[in-house]
Amino acid sequence: MNSTLPVHLITGLLGSGKTTCLKHLIQQKPVNENWVILINEFGEIDIDASQLVSNTTSNTIDIHAVSGGCICCTAQLGLVNTLNKLFRQTTTKIDRIWIEPTGLGHPAKIIDALQKSPFLRALSLQKISCIITPQQLTPQRWQKSKVMRDLVTLADTIILNKTDLSNDFEITQALNILKHCYPEKPDIIATQFGEIPLDNLLEKRVERGINILSIQNTHQAENEDLTHNKQIASQQTPYESAIPKTRQCYISLDNSADIKPLLSMGWIWSNEIQFNRVKLKALFEKLAPHLLRAKGIMKTGNEWQLINWSDGILSFEEIAWRQDSRLECLFTHNKTVETIHPTKLEEEIQSTIHSYNS
Repeated sequence: MNSTLPVHLITGLLGSGKTTCLKHLIQQKPVNENWVILINEFGEIDIDASQLVSNTTSNTIDIHAVSGGCICCTAQLGLVNTLNKLFRQTTTKIDRIWIEPTGLGHPAKIIDALQKSPFLRALSLQKISCIITPQQLTPQRWQKSKVMRDLVTLADTIILNKTDLSNDFEITQALNILKHCYPEKPDIIATQFGEIPLDNLLEKRVERGINILSIQNTHQAENEDLTHNKQIASQQTPYESAIPKTRQCYISLDNSADIKPLLSMGWIWSNEIQFNRVKLKALFEKLAPHLLRAKGIMKTGNEWQLINWSDGILSFEEIAWRQDSRLECLFTHNKTVETIHPTKLEEEIQSTIHSYNS
């Protein structure tokens, strides 16, 4: 078996076309590769797995059904046991694993299970795909369905399927929802009948960067401070952060002033860092006189929180994101408040870190 075995998650709501998409991917499998496909059935009858088996005659594809519940929760142990059994009993080299969870589940829990498992070092999580249709991705359903928001948030690639059954309004509406996701969704593929080139899903998983709050989309664009920040947004420069396990850091300074006050700053940290939620709240209270806008995703304990600071109000919301922790801040030009310094700001942030363990 490879030292790092690629694992792909194909997620999506019920009826979005996950199994059909897998059929097309199987047809494109390189002849020299051995695949394992794990299908999660919510009930006890393995319908989806049976469909794939009936359409597959190759002895280089090994299909397993994990039934009896959702592998994101009640059947999670079944997933772990199935993988363990594969590693211990399979003598044939495995080149790639595909996992299709039930459309009722929260795939973030699958990632949590894989990260905590003893075989983590043998697995390499690839781009996560979410298959969804324009008819499913409506503003009303987006607001009501946490499962939908989790599936979309977690995905690296959005496969907008069944566009042949959708009108222009439905497609535009769905794309508009995806456009305003945080973090952004740069990889969106519109398709019909679940057909997608295999190469699109085998591309290297790219770390999504930061674009300080995409302030051109904010409803406060008329605000003088935001307008000024927007004008200098292109002047963001890399900054050597003193915080351990920082992957990216960018900063913008107002070079038109003698003191060069801090206008914006953003970080991306390793997902191994855990932050203390109580200390994060205290930090934002301390930063309140300086802050104009802030947004981020930070790991606090076993959960991840979408953090939003707007109009002096701080909110936390659970989010399915698992790729990294990140924070983006815009700062006010309040002349009555002392300018905040990047070094001091990083010291304050570092004081909120609980641990560096995964």
